[in-house]
Amino acid sequence: MDSNAAPTKEAQKKIEQLIRLGWVQTALLALALFSLNLYICHELFRIEYLRFMGSIEGAFIGISRYAMAHWNDLTWFPLWNEGTPYPTTYPPLLHLVVAFVASIVGTSTAHAYHWVTALAYCLGPVALFALTLRLSGSRWAGFVAGLIYSSVSMSAWLIPEVAADLGAPFFPRRLQALVYYGEGPHVSSMTLLILSLLCLDVAMAKRRAPYFFLAALAFAATATTNWLSAFAIALIVVPYALAHLGPNGWKWRDFGRLALIGVAAYALAMPLMPPSTIAVLQMNARNTGGDYSSAYNSAWLGALAILIALAAVKAAVWRLRPHLQFAVLFAFLITLITLADAWRNIALIPLAFRYQLEMEMALAILIAVVGHAILRDRPRWIATVCVAALVIALIVPIRMERRYARNFLLLSQDIQSTIQWKTANWLNQHWTGERVLLPGSSAFWLTAFSDTPQLWGFDQAATDYTSRHGKFLIYNGDPAGTRDPQASILWLKALGVHAVGISGPTSAEFYKPYRNPKKFEGVLEPLWRYDQDDVIYSVDNSVGSGSARGGPPSLARVVPRSALVSRAPLHGLDLDPLRPYIAALDDIRMPRAEFRWTTAHSADISANLEPGQVLSVQEAWAKGWHATANGRPTPVLRDAIGLMYIDPAIAGPCKIEMAYDGGIETRAAHAIGLLTLLLLTATSIYEISRNRSRLTVQL
Repeated sequence: MDSNAAPTKEAQKKIEQLIRLGWVQTALLALALFSLNLYICHELFRIEYLRFMGSIEGAFIGISRYAMAHWNDLTWFPLWNEGTPYPTTYPPLLHLVVAFVASIVGTSTAHAYHWVTALAYCLGPVALFALTLRLSGSRWAGFVAGLIYSSVSMSAWLIPEVAADLGAPFFPRRLQALVYYGEGPHVSSMTLLILSLLCLDVAMAKRRAPYFFLAALAFAATATTNWLSAFAIALIVVPYALAHLGPNGWKWRDFGRLALIGVAAYALAMPLMPPSTIAVLQMNARNTGGDYSSAYNSAWLGALAILIALAAVKAAVWRLRPHLQFAVLFAFLITLITLADAWRNIALIPLAFRYQLEMEMALAILIAVVGHAILRDRPRWIATVCVAALVIALIVPIRMERRYARNFLLLSQDIQSTIQWKTANWLNQHWTGERVLLPGSSAFWLTAFSDTPQLWGFDQAATDYTSRHGKFLIYNGDPAGTRDPQASILWLKALGVHAVGISGPTSAEFYKPYRNPKKFEGVLEPLWRYDQDDVIYSVDNSVGSGSARGGPPSLARVVPRSALVSRAPLHGLDLDPLRPYIAALDDIRMPRAEFRWTTAHSADISANLEPGQVLSVQEAWAKGWHATANGRPTPVLRDAIGLMYIDPAIAGPCKIEMAYDGGIETRAAHAIGLLTLLLLTATSIYEISRNRSRLTVQL
């Protein structure tokens, strides 16, 4: 019988039945993993506010709330860090999705945030199942990877600090990170990271435009959801590419395709992650969450050492199948980075310790594919018994996770009973809208409840490092103690802060960041007290206060040109550069300037200037601000502490109109992103149409 003969109708029917059965099994296993995670965290879909007010999720909810109110004006974000470009606040994709869901469903941003992140949490193991199935060809390997990822926190077994933080080795670290610490963007982006590699593997196998488009889109979504996972793209793609390097592996054109996908992914992401935003992140990453200057100073040496180590591992496993090589290389790389920091305090990259969740993902893949490789040539019943034994062994840990989630993590609260909400509510009702500085968790949550601008913001989003010097000094004070209040007040005035909140030892505020919470008592006028240890003080109760100058404080101040800060302070106690500027702010002889926001990214300023005077605008300078003075273009300049000033060279009445549009970079980023999207779409449609035409001709 001819081996190349077409299969009979009965054989073809049997093949189709097997394919359908395979799809049914795949769907059932995926549903089982989703249901398991839903069982563990299902309350999160219904909760509006959790009881962990020390969580950073308040800031994320605040970004989404702002987006809901400013859908058509997401260019400048005036509520944090003396203002900042909206993409620089935080990778914005998740917050835009949350705002969209809240708008469509008609629910609060807090509820939408928990619904979206809970869904991402449940889909993470399903995505890992799909990726492992794709790489290994085994449904049961994929199921084991998803099952381990769902129910075992191996970081608690490897890192004593994690075990102590969890309280038990079988509690869910991924869920704790999501709920207790508020790492919704990190956990959500990990799901996208897995899907991105899955799309990449399909694209590299199919070599067709629609799959390249899908892979680029997935990587762009990952990068614009969370900074950790944006860097983790490299940590997962490098081992994947290295696993396909070899005599029977990729050709050079395959690496070219990979590079094109990477370029397309960044082009798609560029409107939400322009180069200036990356530059700000790199500037702040040296000491955000720790001192990583050594990692930066030895970056090339560290990268070379890591590449040599990866090459050695590659040499040891090069005979294995590519998916096994990838699992070994990825697990080795991410475990090396995480445990070097956790065990030896060697930070190979900034925030290396936080990649513990990615380490758990990598180890789950490794265990599953190695187990499959060991059992694939054994009788089928052995693999079935092993998987069944694993499921039975995990019943008790899963029940422990469920009890931990139900009895500790997933408990809601009345948000109006919290000091964070009460502080924001007082500002909404009694404050006139000027910039404030609040302590700790009250700062995290302010934007979730209020449009009051504040000096706080994510450190990695600060466009000028000087403001971080000031905040550190205000919270921690002068080590000598004698100049503490006066030095803090100088910084508050220089950074345009008009009210400062304090939380004392008995405050319900979570972090209590002030080293000396009584520093302003008897020095500044209290505006509001709650239970004695929560106080908001006015910064404007001295000579030169807003009321003394004929109105509420203004973001624009008339000062002599010579009084501008001309040298950046070296640290918080380097106050001499600030003194002439503060003296000018306090000088009641200076003309008053009226500042009025016309949109979230534009403002009008009116003042009567004298020769030698300029307008200091206590908003962070960024490229993309433009201004006209009495109808004539005038540059928006930057002083030495990162604030804007305008020197219109006008004596007499002056009206300034200023606006932020992001400048050439923003226009270029949007153009590149749109052109890339159109090109990928057109190419995909053309290829799909061409393939359909070929199929029609063949039929």
